[in-house]
Amino acid sequence: MERVENRSQDHAKDYIDGVFVESYDTNRDTLSWQNDIAIGTNQLFTLGADRLKDSVDSTTAYTVSTRTDDGLYAQYQGAFNAHDLQLSLRRDDNEQFGQHNTGGIAWGYGIMNGLRLTASYGTAFKAPTFNDLYYPGFSNPMLKPETSRTVEVGVSGKQAAGRWSVHVYQTDIEDLIAYNSSIFLPDNLQSSRIQGIEAICATSLLGWQVNTDLTLIKPENRTAGAHDGNTLPRRAEQALRIAADRDINRYSLGATLFAEGRRYDDLANTAKLGGYGTVDLRVGYAINKAWQLQARIANLFDKEYQTADHYNQQGRSFFITLRR
Repeated sequence: MERVENRSQDHAKDYIDGVFVESYDTNRDTLSWQNDIAIGTNQLFTLGADRLKDSVDSTTAYTVSTRTDDGLYAQYQGAFNAHDLQLSLRRDDNEQFGQHNTGGIAWGYGIMNGLRLTASYGTAFKAPTFNDLYYPGFSNPMLKPETSRTVEVGVSGKQAAGRWSVHVYQTDIEDLIAYNSSIFLPDNLQSSRIQGIEAICATSLLGWQVNTDLTLIKPENRTAGAHDGNTLPRRAEQALRIAADRDINRYSLGATLFAEGRRYDDLANTAKLGGYGTVDLRVGYAINKAWQLQARIANLFDKEYQTADHYNQQGRSFFITLRR
């Protein structure tokens, strides 16, 4: 049995020419309880409940300033020789958006020599955040929650040289919350579809642990009208991440290359943002068994890029972290 409590906060104050204009503070508190019930060595039932409470405190008065979401869920996991099965059900009672039922089924099958096949289907519900609904100048109080369904198939392998996996999926979304540049606010898209393929490879090369992730997606607006068939805004269709790490006695060294293809900033696909690539470096030192000192340089070559029009991303940055 496990009980967990968390709180996240987002506090903002706006000034113009040094003069205070407004404040906007949001809090999210979560409380969860979970109980795992083992049946033999190969079957597990999980029962749980959680409560999420959002609240907003602002100089602007809102019709809804607090809301709760109470969830109940159950999950079954079982292994039968080379097969394994997972079933899940969840019910959310959202104070602002009503009741929603979601669930999923997943199956796996170990073939031979480390090869494994998987298939899954699931549904999801996502309520707009208070920032989506109320943040001054960048929100839409008329937003509706997203609902989606996803089907995925995959194959993976684990051999002496390393491990790899390839997964293909399709997600159909109703009322996707996306930025609409024609109104300069988030908006609901009636129908959207995201098709994708994800490939992962992890191996050792000359003493370095190398992890490579490649993602290719087709994010499509399927809402009837002038933008039907266009690419969804602010979503890159290609992404690549290559990370290499190595431990040398008490030291650890690492580098990451991350690259994304071009994207559009608008539903009409006329505002194009170019692709980009960045390089991060890191070095760590184990002071003792409990403490580690780490230094990191992000965006080593000070690449200028945007993932949203007129919002430049951070340039070269330095970080020093002490971890336990």
